[in-house]
Parts: sequence; structure tokens; C-alpha cells
Amino acid sequence: MKKVFNGVCKFFVANAAVVITIILLPVFLVTDDVSLFDQIMDYLFNDES
Repeated sequence: MKKVFNGVCKFFVANAAVVITIILLPVFLVTDDVSLFDQIMDYLFNDES
């Protein structure tokens, strides 16, 4: 059950990351150091969670 919950959470976080990326596109043109985006990507692609 925990794996299903983690999968559902990652699904929603991944969709939110897409929306955040689209919103932050002008920021990415100026800099590539956006800590919020880095934290989300670490959460999504971390094998331990």
C-alpha cells in the first residue's frame, strides 16, 4: 500500500513540476540555479523514496 501511495504522490508531484517549469521558463532563460526545481527533481528521481 505504501508503494501505491508513493507512486500516486510522485505522479501528482511530476505533473506539478511540469506546471512549475512552464511558469519558471523566463527564470530559466536568465539562470539555471532554481532551488525549488532542483528539490522537486531530487524527490522525483531519488530511488530511496
